[in-house]
Amino acid sequence: MTAEPVPPNVYFPNASHLEIHNSQFMNAQNIYINESSIKHKLQAELKPINGADLNPYKTCLKGTRIGIIADILAWIHNPDNKVSEVFFLCGEAGTGKSTISHTIGQNAKDTKCLGAFFCFDRTFAAERTPSKALQSIAYDLSISFPEFGKGLVEVLDADPKISSSMNLKEQWNKLIMAPAKFITPSRPVVIIIDALDECGPKEEGGPREMLLSLLINSACELPRNFRVLVTSRMEGDVYVAVNEGLDAQSLQAQYMSNLQQTQEDIHKYVAHRMLTRKGAPGVLNESQCQILAEKAQGFFQWAYTACEALHGRGKAGLTVKKRFERFMSLSPSHGQDLLPLDKLYKSILEDAFDCNDSEAMSQYRMVMVQILAAFEPLSSLSLQKIQLSRCGYLKEDYDEEELDAVIQFLGSLLTGVEQRDTPIRPVHTSVRDFLVDVKRSGEYAVKLEEGHQMLAIGTLQLMITDLHFNMCNLESSYWLNSQVENLPERITQNISPDLSYACHFWGSHIIYSQSNTVFAPLLWKFLTKVLLFWMEVLSILGKVDVISETARGLLDMSDSVGVLETEIQIILREMQQFIQVFGRMIGDATPHLYLSGVPFIPKDSVILQQLISQLEKSLVVCRGQKYSWPSQQAILTGHTRPVNSVAFSPDGKRIVSGSDDHSVCIWNAGTGMIIGEPLQGHTSWVNSVAFSPDGKRIVSGSYDCTVCIWNAETGIIIGEPLQGHTSWVNSVSFSPDGKRIVSGFSDHVVCIWNAETGMIIGEPLQGHTSWVYSVAFSPDGKRIVSGSSDHTVCIWNAETGMIIGEPLQGHTDYVRSVAFSPDGKRIVSGSSDHTVCIWNAETRMIIGEPLQGHTSWVNSVIFSSDGKRIVSGSSDHTVCIWNAETGIIIGEPLQGHIDYVRSVAFSPDGKRICAFGMQRLE
Repeated sequence: MTAEPVPPNVYFPNASHLEIHNSQFMNAQNIYINESSIKHKLQAELKPINGADLNPYKTCLKGTRIGIIADILAWIHNPDNKVSEVFFLCGEAGTGKSTISHTIGQNAKDTKCLGAFFCFDRTFAAERTPSKALQSIAYDLSISFPEFGKGLVEVLDADPKISSSMNLKEQWNKLIMAPAKFITPSRPVVIIIDALDECGPKEEGGPREMLLSLLINSACELPRNFRVLVTSRMEGDVYVAVNEGLDAQSLQAQYMSNLQQTQEDIHKYVAHRMLTRKGAPGVLNESQCQILAEKAQGFFQWAYTACEALHGRGKAGLTVKKRFERFMSLSPSHGQDLLPLDKLYKSILEDAFDCNDSEAMSQYRMVMVQILAAFEPLSSLSLQKIQLSRCGYLKEDYDEEELDAVIQFLGSLLTGVEQRDTPIRPVHTSVRDFLVDVKRSGEYAVKLEEGHQMLAIGTLQLMITDLHFNMCNLESSYWLNSQVENLPERITQNISPDLSYACHFWGSHIIYSQSNTVFAPLLWKFLTKVLLFWMEVLSILGKVDVISETARGLLDMSDSVGVLETEIQIILREMQQFIQVFGRMIGDATPHLYLSGVPFIPKDSVILQQLISQLEKSLVVCRGQKYSWPSQQAILTGHTRPVNSVAFSPDGKRIVSGSDDHSVCIWNAGTGMIIGEPLQGHTSWVNSVAFSPDGKRIVSGSYDCTVCIWNAETGIIIGEPLQGHTSWVNSVSFSPDGKRIVSGFSDHVVCIWNAETGMIIGEPLQGHTSWVYSVAFSPDGKRIVSGSSDHTVCIWNAETGMIIGEPLQGHTDYVRSVAFSPDGKRIVSGSSDHTVCIWNAETRMIIGEPLQGHTSWVNSVIFSSDGKRIVSGSSDHTVCIWNAETGIIIGEPLQGHIDYVRSVAFSPDGKRICAFGMQRLE
């Protein structure tokens, strides 16, 4: 049967002489929208980093680096399945690794093989983390290979929280490995990671170590057409990892120092930059180019900087010839002498600024120190606005040409000096290293503390001037921030880069300036005039945690280097309380800062009057408003089953919890918000958790009979779970030096583990006749205390494993919790007999009478950091605070839990208590 012709004017109204038979049309617009929506979804969820990708202007000069580029390209296109997927290019700073990586990247892009390019940068260390690198690489792969993007969408639909996970291995497997299988292996897929050594600090189990491990051990599991090129300085951890990879044949490597053509390539580069071109006068002749190239001693960065300096502006009266002669007069580097780059940098600065000209040097230091002290690179426009604000506050004259008068001579050392809105930063990390080290840079060195002080004053005054109510013109309080239409565009239009920077970093600049008295009047003006609007901006920017971090940092600084005025301290403390109570809410919806936050601040709060005075109109609570801050400052919800254990980090900024839902959670103690995803690894209830003394690790013990050690930053398990028993782990604790872990088991024993190797030290400690519920080290690490369901407390020699004296008798039921006092002279224990006992750790005698106050089991006890108080949590739903000297309860029991209080913890400063019940933390 023949189909009737489709009338032409249905689809092609302006066509003539056209008939359509037996045809099927697809809506191409829908296909386009689908791919566009995928890109939008991935961009919104992965939030790729801008500015860390391929830069076509950073490629090698044509005709240079031919050998190494050819080797890498041959590796990329080698069809042999035995070729490793990973190639490490390593060398010293300034040897040209990055230009090679960008050259390879551009070649791969031209041949449609580039999947992703990510460049780490120490200047942006807080932003360009290993986790964000994986997210950005996944996003770039999805753009380069749409089939990868479709697979990635499936992953994100199945696990929407993977992008916020602290588990790098999980991110690697789900964001990279899983979607990679969707790519048709018709051509190579190239991933380039530049400057791996700048991805963060070297620390055991840290993000840098984890990323290295993934590149060495897991990247080889990618599909055979994938190629991963990594450049890095050959620092200790990189050296070890690369050599392990070479031994395992999981990668290839090339060291820049082994390249034979480096000197010739540098000469080609210098000749290209300096010789006559198209009739224009040359800067140098051939002979001079050869000499300059030899002077570089194999450092491309030296050659680049020298050429930039010769092309740029020099000191008045100093010709190019004179500058060249000065560079040539630099002596070769030997032994402990200055590095070649250091000598060149100093020569450039000497040409630009006469160290005997006090005015010129003052201007130089003022500009350079602010560029280097900035936590994120600032453009000359932003620097000028901040500097103008500083001078306005100090009533100093400010010449807008001062900044340009300095940076115009520093184009060979700084990037971004030509455009007003481009962030200015050192051309190379070696420039910063040189300038902050007075032994290397001498009179041209800068003191970062001075830069922080300048930026602190400038940012504070800028906020006082520019902040106001409803910064982004939000029309309704009904929408969450995530639902506000065009919020990114509103932010761009209404919050300038300099104001955004000021809101984020003003507190950090005060802290790093190592001074506070100079800021007191300005800080008071800020707190009493625009504090509320600062909180509003941080809510819009999704940085509510900065509020509590800033307040805490300033208070800590005040305690260590000098006392802030009492009124300022009070406001800072109440800022912390305000965010603890309302932070999650105002982080979700900015208008509720004004509608659901400020009106409900307690009447007697100092901050209430300060905040209300900043508003023309405000809501008033007619009845029921509290007079003081509640003792229960925040409720932390996130676990899905009862919570068994809780602990503060040593700095008090984080809380860790373990639950019957098999997970370990880390929380921001300031905002009460969970950090990353719950840590998964146990297969049964998590009974006990603790931070290491340095806060970098977490230990957990579980009913699955294992002890796990976690990296507190990444959430990754360090090594394998510690296994040695077939019974439940009820309690775990680190030794004061972090080198050992003690655990208590249901099979009546106590075990000591080497925290580095995961091996049991010696034999299990035997002495209890029933379950060991609780264990703890003494402050000096020489003793261990344990509490058991046999109703006793035992003290052990931590070195020999021998019990010290007889078990302590006094409780008439299970001993559920034990702890040493900070001075190690006392032990506190809590029992199912409803009492708390304090013991003399030397005589092993009970001190006074058991503390009576609870009406059910005492599940958890601990001393405050000063040893003057004890807190206890009970199955009677209350928390009690006791005077550790008199044994008298302080105030009324803290009410608020609707179920058992299973664990309590004091914050390190003794000002907060964390207590948890069956399914929530308070």
